[in-house]
Amino acid sequence: MNEKNVSEVEGKEVTVSDEELAGLVAQNSKLQEKESEGEGVKADYILLAKTSTKALQRSREEYIKGLTIGDIFLQKEKRILGAELKVVPLAFITIYNERESADQNAKFFGAWNKEQAVNFPVADGSYFNRQLPNGHILIPVNWVMVTVIGHHEIENAVIAFKSTGSRIWKKWKEDAKSRSASSATLVYKIFEETYNNDKYDWTDFGFEYVESLLETDKAEAVYCLKKSNSIRESYEKHTLIGNHDVASVEKAPVKAYIEDASETEDSFDDEEVGF
Repeated sequence: MNEKNVSEVEGKEVTVSDEELAGLVAQNSKLQEKESEGEGVKADYILLAKTSTKALQRSREEYIKGLTIGDIFLQKEKRILGAELKVVPLAFITIYNERESADQNAKFFGAWNKEQAVNFPVADGSYFNRQLPNGHILIPVNWVMVTVIGHHEIENAVIAFKSTGSRIWKKWKEDAKSRSASSATLVYKIFEETYNNDKYDWTDFGFEYVESLLETDKAEAVYCLKKSNSIRESYEKHTLIGNHDVASVEKAPVKAYIEDASETEDSFDDEEVGF
C-alpha cells in the first residue's frame, strides 16, 4: 500500500505517493550524475622540488617557506610532505593535455582521455603528440594515481610524468605488474632520483618496492582496492576524464575537465619518447 504525502506548493495542496516520490528521486539522481560527468577529478599533484621549481623562488606566488630541493610537496596546499613517501599505485593511466601548440608554456585548454585522443593523427615532427582539427596539440601525460600511506586526507593524489619521465612511469607499471595482478595491493617508496643520458643529468621521482599489503595490512589493502576500483569504473564511464564533443574542436576550444599538470616540472631532453 502506498502512503500519501501531502504538502503545500505555492499555497496548493499536493498529494504524492511514496512510489511517485521514489521515482522522482531516482530520476533526479540519474540527471545529477549526468550533470557531474564533465567535472572530472580535481587532482592533488604530488610534486618533487627541483632547481627550476617555482615554489623554491621567494619572488613567486608559488613560494613555499622551508621547501628544499629533493622535497616532495603539494603546491595547491603549499604543504611539504618530506624527502620520502610510501604510496600505493591505484591506477596507471595516460591522459592528453590540449594545448595551443607544442611549446612547453603554451595555453592549456583541457584534458582528453586516451581513447578519444588516439583517433587524431600524429602531429608533424612528433612520435606521440596528436593534432586536433582546430590547430591545437594533444600532448600525453602519464599519471600514477596513488594512495599516500598515512595521508588518506589527500583524496586524489596524482604523480604526473611527462617527456623523459614517461620511462619511469613505464618501468614502474611493469614492476607492479610483475609482482601482483593488482598494483593497488603494493606499497612503494618514492624519492628523488638522478637520471642521465650522454649529454646531461636530471632529477625526477624514483621508486622502490617495499611490501605487499596482502601480507602486512589487509585493512589498508581493502581501502586501496576499493578506491582503485572506483577510479577504474569512473574512467570507463568517462566521468574521470570526460568525453569531448569532437565536432566542437573544429570551431572552438573545449571546456577543461581537469586541472593542468604543468606544475609538474619535468626534465626534457632531445630524445623522442614513444607511448
